[in-house]
Amino acid sequence: MMFLIAIFPIIIVSVLMIQYTWPAQKAMPVGYFSAALIAYFWWDMPFKWIISATIGGLIDAIGILLIVFGALLILQLMKTSGGIEGISYSMANVSEDRRVQALLIAFLMGAFFEGAAGFGTPAAIAAPLLVGLGFPPLIAATIALIANSTPVSFGAVGIPIIGGFDPIANILKLPITNLGNEIETFRGFLEAVGSYTGILNGAMSLFIPIVILCIMTKLAEGSFQSGLKAWPLAIFAGIIFGLPMFLIANFVGPEVPSILGALISIIIFMFAIKKGFLIPKESWDFPSKEDWPEEWEGVIRAKSYIKDYDSLRISPIQAWLPYIIIAIILLITRIEIFGIVEALQSIELTWNNILGTSVTEGIEPLYNPGIIPFVLVAIFIPFMHGMKYKETVKCWKDTFFILTPAAIALFSSLAMVYVMIHSNAVVEYNMLEVMAITAAEFSAGQWHIISPFIGSLGAFISGSNTVSNIMLGVFQFETAAASGVEIIPTLGLQTAGAAGGNMICIHNVVAAITTVGLIGKEGMIMRKTLIVAIIYCAMIALLTILLLNTFLSGMF
Repeated sequence: MMFLIAIFPIIIVSVLMIQYTWPAQKAMPVGYFSAALIAYFWWDMPFKWIISATIGGLIDAIGILLIVFGALLILQLMKTSGGIEGISYSMANVSEDRRVQALLIAFLMGAFFEGAAGFGTPAAIAAPLLVGLGFPPLIAATIALIANSTPVSFGAVGIPIIGGFDPIANILKLPITNLGNEIETFRGFLEAVGSYTGILNGAMSLFIPIVILCIMTKLAEGSFQSGLKAWPLAIFAGIIFGLPMFLIANFVGPEVPSILGALISIIIFMFAIKKGFLIPKESWDFPSKEDWPEEWEGVIRAKSYIKDYDSLRISPIQAWLPYIIIAIILLITRIEIFGIVEALQSIELTWNNILGTSVTEGIEPLYNPGIIPFVLVAIFIPFMHGMKYKETVKCWKDTFFILTPAAIALFSSLAMVYVMIHSNAVVEYNMLEVMAITAAEFSAGQWHIISPFIGSLGAFISGSNTVSNIMLGVFQFETAAASGVEIIPTLGLQTAGAAGGNMICIHNVVAAITTVGLIGKEGMIMRKTLIVAIIYCAMIALLTILLLNTFLSGMF
């Protein structure tokens, strides 16, 4: 009975968002208030503790929102300055083979924008760009959504991990063992989760490019054959992105694997294409446009929107420069050998023992990537790209406006989770621990099989890998501990599963189809991406079981 009461806030959010299609900014506040009422009446949580936990969640949300604001501001400035057009131009004319274009733009360019901005940006940019190259809108949206999976756990400079799992700091008892070594800091714990996530999503980077090509040709001509003919190129694309992502996740941190891995892979891929490396002998294209089914297009028709070089506002080199600078600054400020990490972390704004409780929360403003490098670089973009003052001001205003719904959703979801975490102020077990104990008994020690599907469901419900981790990360942690299974791989499965679920979450589907004029065809596309998301979760679960019983046995 207590399990059903404890899980009610998550159930009510799920029902409101799935059954009644409420947006997160409306559903999450309901989840928070339901959690607060349950904590007060069933867990005897003092009102002062409820307020303290709420404040702690709000402070945590501010740190995440700084990153979201910086990432979105850069994107708004780049759209207005012509930077996105310059980046698109540099990638749009590398090959006439649609399979090459799909890998470069949907997979690699999508990964870059996921690492740089996240929150549905990749599909919303890649899909219309593909339509501009002549892709049918239905196919463009579908493959853009499928591609936006493997880089998502490290999206928006690592928000799903460094922000999504931050509530775990309230319950984690250090030191903890990882790969035979003792981890003594929470930052080290997050890096360990990122490292394992890099293994999972890095491995799936070999799978997703082939799926993109096969689904594209299956939709276009009813056969996987043309897609499979380009399998060497697809594997190559997966390796040159997945391997750097894995290495960066293990040796640098969770902020830059996607953005830097994508930059590296785009350079290598474009060079290889120009040399004809692994290019199929026969170029492949869609059927003649007059033969396209009516469902392939909506209000936007496929045609070339790519500008000539002379009509670009800024050059491709100028367009790429802000993101290159961002990647360099992130590397310098995250690798300890440069001696900057400790200085940036030394400035901390913390509220200790909020309202006399044990709840403590704070932010490190200079170490927050939303400030350095995003806002820092954003200040200089108008000068780099010759933007007018009014254009710049409008971008700042638009960013605040766009951020409002995300702010409400994040504030509410983190407040909800913090109330659930601290609901044991006067009792033995908090709400999440009660849920975890029941789930552990149900799973009978096989939680690694279930874990990625939970993460994927969270992304589907909330529309965000980050919010999925916020809502379910502590639950996954507690369940792994109660089940006696490895905690770090479980959290890796949570966020990697949420990355797989990213291709079916309503927020991203709506963003993708809106930009290509397919309003009302959400279900048609989700039916095509759902099976891929299920396979994604099953594969990372099986990979984890294999690793934990062979190479990584006894190392967590």
